[in-house]
Amino acid sequence: MLSAIFIAPAAAVTDTVIFNGNVISTCLITVGTPGVLSTNGAMNVLSSSEAGGVSGTATVVTTGAGFNLSTSAPSSFFLAPAGGDDDVSFATHYSASGVTSLLDVVGTVTSPLGLGLTNVDVDLSATKSAGVFPAGNYTAEVTLTCE
Repeated sequence: MLSAIFIAPAAAVTDTVIFNGNVISTCLITVGTPGVLSTNGAMNVLSSSEAGGVSGTATVVTTGAGFNLSTSAPSSFFLAPAGGDDDVSFATHYSASGVTSLLDVVGTVTSPLGLGLTNVDVDLSATKSAGVFPAGNYTAEVTLTCE
């Protein structure tokens, strides 16, 4: 005698897989394009705000509240021809767009940043109090700070 054995299909079983993550509160600066300095008509100002000058750019991403942005002007050129650093004072200003909107803020002034991505344009000016800038290549470094 043959008997048939019937096996019922197993019931489906489900469970969950848990994923955890943690985003730390941080501020990240990514430098974009370098700025370009151009002279004024009297040749005693080199500035990214003069005709032909270009602002330097950076993006700042914040993942927490309470971060502020500022810039620091250099005390001298990183690279300059002989006499190019004599009697020079530097100033910076910056503007921002994105989650933070700012327009022509004096560099030493700290500005609160919004949460997320901010595009920053940084400008530098160098003013010679006596004489003119001698011919040659000039390089300066502006520090962008998020704290």
